[in-house]
Amino acid sequence: MRIVPCLLAAALLAAPRADACEMMRFKRVQASAHVHVFEAAEGTTAVVNGNIVAIIGKDAILVVDTGQFPSIARRVVDEIRALSPAPVRYVVNTHWHGDHLLANSVFKSAWPGARFVAHPHTIERAAFFYTDYAKRAGERLPGVVADMKKRREAAKLDDEKLWIDRTLDCVAHALKEIPEVAYLAPDTPMSDALEVDLGGVTAVVKHIGTGNTPGDLIVWVEADKLVATGDMIVAPVPYAIGSDLEPWTRTLAELRGLGARVIVPGHGPVMRDDGYIRDVDALIASTRAQLAAMFAQGLSREDAERRLDTAAFRAKHVDTPMRRQAFEQFYVKAAVAQAWPKKQ
Repeated sequence: MRIVPCLLAAALLAAPRADACEMMRFKRVQASAHVHVFEAAEGTTAVVNGNIVAIIGKDAILVVDTGQFPSIARRVVDEIRALSPAPVRYVVNTHWHGDHLLANSVFKSAWPGARFVAHPHTIERAAFFYTDYAKRAGERLPGVVADMKKRREAAKLDDEKLWIDRTLDCVAHALKEIPEVAYLAPDTPMSDALEVDLGGVTAVVKHIGTGNTPGDLIVWVEADKLVATGDMIVAPVPYAIGSDLEPWTRTLAELRGLGARVIVPGHGPVMRDDGYIRDVDALIASTRAQLAAMFAQGLSREDAERRLDTAAFRAKHVDTPMRRQAFEQFYVKAAVAQAWPKKQ
């Protein structure tokens, strides 16, 4: 089974039973005076949903990302309306992965006047992957399920068996929502910065460099010293699927330079300091150096996966079976795959 370039979730999967898949749950967290986060469940299965963020001014609201599940998006729309009578005027898609933008159409239906902002790279890649999404995903999903079941039968590690079982709990109900997803492309390209006055609070949409993808956007709220990062930051384990590690550390330095006191990641809980960002930065820098050395030595991709030393990060953050599997799938294997683009 291939987990992405959008976490299998992002391109293929959708709404499972609420009692069978934790991804159908979220909680609302007030991150700051003007910002509410609809925090998705921990993204450690192969089916994930991104955090959705509402920045609320007196006159207008800016939403950061929309998730991929129409049913969740509708619930978030209802909660936003309960928080404020102001309309959503802007929706920012931080990057092209489907778990952050496949529910755009739900927000457009709720607020027809909203503008959907994204980097040109995001617009181009999302169009490639999500045009005719419902038909293509419906056709591919049975094969994904069959492959995962075969992998489950061959699995020897309890961690892997649990990870597959939990993922299949979600996949089994995917077809219920796939037909509802009608991909709505962003209509406002933005590759530098866009300042938006929401009434009493200003949000600045910025492209500060390549992170998880070349088109990553962040949203900075100066009044609250808050930044919404998209998948440039993901907790409890980073996603590096299709990511270029070389510029990522430079972009993280730019992110830290904002001096944010509140950090809203693309997945994971609201953070009140940059400690986790520093840990991710150190992990990426170490990974880059190790992989370059191993590639130069002629090691195989499989040997590199086994030898990559991530013990320091694991000791602090990778402390459950689901996190261990997610870290292997979404970071270790993904990072090595970028360094070994062709299997050797």
